[in-house]
Amino acid sequence: LHVFVAQFAVGGGLYLIWMERKAHKEQSTELLQWVAGHTRFFLLLTMVFGGLSGVGIWLTISVVNPGATAMLIHNFVFIWAAEWFFFLLEVISLLIYQYSFPMVLDGRMDPRTHMRIGLIYAVAGYMSLVLINGIVAFMLTPGEGLHSGDIWDGFFNPSYIPSLVLRTGICLVLAGMFALFTTHRIASPAVRRMAVRLSGLWVAIPFLFLLAGSAW
Repeated sequence: LHVFVAQFAVGGGLYLIWMERKAHKEQSTELLQWVAGHTRFFLLLTMVFGGLSGVGIWLTISVVNPGATAMLIHNFVFIWAAEWFFFLLEVISLLIYQYSFPMVLDGRMDPRTHMRIGLIYAVAGYMSLVLINGIVAFMLTPGEGLHSGDIWDGFFNPSYIPSLVLRTGICLVLAGMFALFTTHRIASPAVRRMAVRLSGLWVAIPFLFLLAGSAW
């Protein structure tokens, strides 16, 4: 459950700023209002449920296999530190992005400034994926990391890049899928149709990355 929501958090950041840019380009206030509402749903699901379930993972693995958990922490301590930094940046930037949306809607904030804040969240989210992916892939295919003891041999293991391609595809697909759950709130049929069509592209096109990563 946590991984499912966490991967939505990564892809959703890119989706939000892309849809906000589309709303400004089309000068569609209704589409922009929907993006604002979807951002609130996004924040509650990813930060509240995602954060709590993340704590649950640490509790579970430390009970099931404390030795393996300790090994992962000690071997990749600086990777974890970097990931926690990016996670903190995610939390701060997403909160600012969400709670400054009314200022965009009433013209008090430049849309470009708001989208830059969203871009900080999107980059931080993807960097979290880049870092966590190395550790998760190490558990599956440690490669030379077990023999050399070198952190980089373990991190850039045989399945690192293929799984990063796979997870990137999953993240983007989930962004489009979750958007389709909330597009029914758009009152205008024309705007709703546009939002559904664009969200559908976020499911269809990244699915090719998912297939390529799976095959690799």
